[in-house]
Amino acid sequence: MNGRRFRIVAACGLAVLTVLLPTAARPQVPVAVPAEWTTVPGWNVFVDKGCGTCHRVRGVGDGTLGPDLAGLRASRSLFDLGAAMWNHMPQMGAAMRDTGTQPPRLTPLEFSSLAAFLFTTQYDGTSGDPVKGSRLFTAKSCVQCHAVGGRAGGVGPALDGLKRSSSPVLMAAAMWNHGPQMAAAMNIRGITWPTFRGTELADLVAYIAATALDQGEEAAPVVPGTPERGEKLFVDKGCATCHPVGAGKSPTAAPRLVTQAHRVSAGEFAGLMWNHGVKMWAAMRQRGLTTPPRLTGQEMADITAYLYTTYYFESAAGRVGRGRELVQQKGCLGCHTIYRKGGNGATDLAIDNVVSTPAGQVAAIWNHARYMQTEGRRQSTTLSPLTGQELADISAYLAGLGSGPPKSK
Repeated sequence: MNGRRFRIVAACGLAVLTVLLPTAARPQVPVAVPAEWTTVPGWNVFVDKGCGTCHRVRGVGDGTLGPDLAGLRASRSLFDLGAAMWNHMPQMGAAMRDTGTQPPRLTPLEFSSLAAFLFTTQYDGTSGDPVKGSRLFTAKSCVQCHAVGGRAGGVGPALDGLKRSSSPVLMAAAMWNHGPQMAAAMNIRGITWPTFRGTELADLVAYIAATALDQGEEAAPVVPGTPERGEKLFVDKGCATCHPVGAGKSPTAAPRLVTQAHRVSAGEFAGLMWNHGVKMWAAMRQRGLTTPPRLTGQEMADITAYLYTTYYFESAAGRVGRGRELVQQKGCLGCHTIYRKGGNGATDLAIDNVVSTPAGQVAAIWNHARYMQTEGRRQSTTLSPLTGQELADISAYLAGLGSGPPKSK
């Protein structure tokens, strides 16, 4: 099992750990399944594995026990998500027993599909402040070119239509496609290219949504992404010409995206693309790419899904030394052995070819959850809580095992 899949394996826990989270934002009336969703592997995993028994996604589905999974922010960091899954395992097990639900087993590919589906259908996760957005609309010089609600602007197109962009990836696609034309117009008018930090883009969108004229249109359809399509698009659209994803030396000054660890939501990702737009377009022109590629909403969703499953949105790497300490402090060796030392009958973490990988660690948390809970009750022990950073540290330590015990000096 490839270590890069650690990011995606953890996402499976989202379908259950949220059973006990607040449900106030969940729609009360199920929405019909969009036709395009039925061909998305992640939606099929969601249905086939019974996640819809408790949950909905964007109001789609019959689940009533847990919250709408598209409204959660946990999926932005899978180390944090894996830790949350671990911490809520006792409560999750009880909730599933009460409903007669059997935890499904998930393969790494199923984890990948489900994770990408949830991430690209999620809400921004941060409720924007329209009052702050109003100030930003002026401070970022948007008001000099664009009208919203029939006020200001006149040089560029009115922004009222953005009110129907109900998905962050749709907003990212619209901003990307409009960027080169806008950069040229701003250069002529001597306007500085605006950048966005933190929740600023969410605030601006909230202002547009609150101020925009009602054009009588339904919200734009949410398009879930597929990593496999995104990987191909990443090459076909020329992204891979400058930005490698994975190991290897970058052919340009552009960084390898797998190392960025931005730890942002899908909405904040749109802001990052915008911030680096001018620099990216200049680099494209230097390499003979005179016209930046346009991206449809579906293509942006697919590329976002691909980046999500290749560490781009992950948190910082773990610390091996700290992970070694945590394996002892958290009581892991009460059941497991390392090079046949410690333990009480559970697998040896140093030689198990599944658990010794980051992906296998979180897969084991999910697939063996019932067994671990049963053993915990039998031995009258409780599972020590973990933070996302602690899980990353333990992951880094265990990933380095497997070559044999340290030799005596």
